[in-house]
Amino acid sequence: MNAAGMAAGGALRQVLTLLGGSSIAQAIALAASLVLTRLYTPEQFGTFALFASVVTLLSTGATGRYELAVLLPASDDEAWQVAWLALLIALPVVALTLAAVAVWGDALAARAGDLRLGVWAWLLPLAVWLTAVVNTLTGWANRCQAFRGLAINRIAQTGITSVASIGLGVIGWASPGLMLGSVLGQATGAALLVGGGPRPAVRGVDVPRLSALASRYRDFPRINLPHAVLDALQASVVLCLLGAVYGAAALGGYAFALRVARAPLAMLGASIGAVFQQRAARLVSTQCDLADLARRTVRRLAVFAVPVFLVLMCAPDLFAWLFGAEWRAAGEQARVLAPWMVLNFMTSPLSQLPLIVGRQGRAFGFGIAYQLAMVVPVAIGWALDWPLLHALAAQSALTSGVLLVYGRWLLQLSRGAA
Repeated sequence: MNAAGMAAGGALRQVLTLLGGSSIAQAIALAASLVLTRLYTPEQFGTFALFASVVTLLSTGATGRYELAVLLPASDDEAWQVAWLALLIALPVVALTLAAVAVWGDALAARAGDLRLGVWAWLLPLAVWLTAVVNTLTGWANRCQAFRGLAINRIAQTGITSVASIGLGVIGWASPGLMLGSVLGQATGAALLVGGGPRPAVRGVDVPRLSALASRYRDFPRINLPHAVLDALQASVVLCLLGAVYGAAALGGYAFALRVARAPLAMLGASIGAVFQQRAARLVSTQCDLADLARRTVRRLAVFAVPVFLVLMCAPDLFAWLFGAEWRAAGEQARVLAPWMVLNFMTSPLSQLPLIVGRQGRAFGFGIAYQLAMVVPVAIGWALDWPLLHALAAQSALTSGVLLVYGRWLLQLSRGAA
């Protein structure tokens, strides 16, 4: 076998390792959902969705996006220092989140209609810190090609989250159950990455090098960070609009549709994307062509995308059968959003290309267009009093158009033609 064939075979084994872990994790999550929908109401899923969106928003900005730069240094020692840089930057954000909860936690709980959430708002800074740790150490494990460890981590994190959420629901902790279960799962993932991940020869912080590394990879906080924060902010705005305009039950249905339909796609895409990102960074460092890697990645994505799309066309009946009649509306939302979810899955693994080849500026422009396509239809639906499914259909159509153009540009970028 030639070198290219061996490289392709190695990439396939890495993808299959992560996909195996992701598949088991998603099977656990789906099985848990059969129980969770009997323990938690759509409104409670909506509350958890808002909590999770705030965690995502804060943790996205917490590390300055330096966790994405861990793959790029030539030496492992420098890459480990970049990981330290990301974690140290996160500490002030966690401290500010803690202060905000102390000052406004009870007021936000009252606004959400459940005063007990004021107690559980203290989970927010912990969740932000754990997410920063998991994201950063996942980048390090990816660099070290520790894909088996990452697969085990995903299974463990999903398993603990599911078992904890079910257990808390059974004993009557419905308000904080989904939130606390998620945090326990994150803690498990962080502990496994800290305790079992690969380590360089020098483990401590090399303070004099941090400033130089921060400057070398400054495009990540300067260009990628605003893009990522706007993306996370968009998700929060959409959830808030849906809750305000269509009610808590509609918000919970939307959040559950994404949990059941989009989350598995996102995890599969992340598995393929992790291998793609690691191999693309290596190819760029040796000045090799990315086009063949990009084409093979798209073909692998299509193998999953087509059957998933067909299944989502039957989502209303499937949701009602699996989770109960009250979740049929969530299945209707999943069917309407299917084109967007599948195209997002097809493009997300390649979305690290602009970071790797230094074309973040134009990617930011696509990000703005995508965020507007997500928010504007819901805002127009609010202004014109559209039914929920009409607003979501417009959202799905606009975002699909943006993603088609974006995907074409990414393929051109892999050929050096963009």
